[in-house]
Amino acid sequence: MISIRPPKSQLTNICISLLLGLSLCWWLPSSVPNNPPRYLQPGLDWQKISTSIPVLTFANPDTSITHQLYLLKDATNVPLMYYADILTPVCIDGVCKPVYLEMYWDLLGQYVGFGEYPNHPLTKYDHDLFTPEDYVKLQELLLDRNSILDRKNLDDLYDLRSVANEKIEYNGVEIDGISGATKTEIKSSIVSGALYSCHRLWNLAHGAASAKIRTHLSQIYTDTLAECFLRSEISTYRYYAVRQMEGSAFADFDPIFAVYQRGNPLVRKHILKKIPDSLFQLTRIHGPLYRTFPDLDGTSKTLLIDKLSLAPAAAPALAPHLVKMTKNQLKTYLKHLQISPKQDGNFLK
Repeated sequence: MISIRPPKSQLTNICISLLLGLSLCWWLPSSVPNNPPRYLQPGLDWQKISTSIPVLTFANPDTSITHQLYLLKDATNVPLMYYADILTPVCIDGVCKPVYLEMYWDLLGQYVGFGEYPNHPLTKYDHDLFTPEDYVKLQELLLDRNSILDRKNLDDLYDLRSVANEKIEYNGVEIDGISGATKTEIKSSIVSGALYSCHRLWNLAHGAASAKIRTHLSQIYTDTLAECFLRSEISTYRYYAVRQMEGSAFADFDPIFAVYQRGNPLVRKHILKKIPDSLFQLTRIHGPLYRTFPDLDGTSKTLLIDKLSLAPAAAPALAPHLVKMTKNQLKTYLKHLQISPKQDGNFLK
């Protein structure tokens, strides 16, 4: 595969100035998305968008462009997601051309999808249009927060030892337009022929916008949004909601138990550690938790066994599950069983 050598900084600045001068004659960023997203993560509903509020700005890496970030809300004024109407230069063949995208982030600052202007499809080297497979590849790349593109400059992505095999003239100056192959470890992660676009868009998706949104969440986090997070299909929302909860908030246990059942070991650990002792002693709270014991991860089992002093009636009911315990868990459990008052264990049935 051949790759485009990034233009010199002076040429890049000229390109960006020309690009913005021409593009902004007709293009102005929109405060409301105009195009249904080509991709959007499950749990987010684009059709619920009712209002849009400008809240933040963020810089475009490697350019002097600043983008406006909008908070999108539904008809009841509940925040849904963030959005930015992106115009960014991508330099190919020694000259720059614009890329137009509508980019989305969730309320935790995670990139979640993009929309495309029908009259401005994405293109690759030599102006070839993105194929359907290319769009899928791009979305996979942008969703990967641990991409190999992270913390890499464009120079890190090329085999700079290669000799340019084609010269391109720009404003009467001959420059290196095409260099040798993209580095092998990069190839499988990007859209072939669109390395510069992939690099620029990934940094937009995971850079300053994402960081600013994470900081902004505390300013919009209300009781209403906390309840939405707790009941959301998005696991990171549920985890965030649990982490913010304290004390008496655990009294409404049904939605919390639903998160507990659907959560990963880290979510269950937070729930078990944060339930106040006074609430954990209640059968309506500790009963459902101990019923899940056979299917839990090791850390959750250990936490439940350690909490038997708060719920001694649960100890005999764990007897059928001794084979599900580690050696240390069994030793701890037997100690609790020795000091617990005699119980029939029927309350768990």
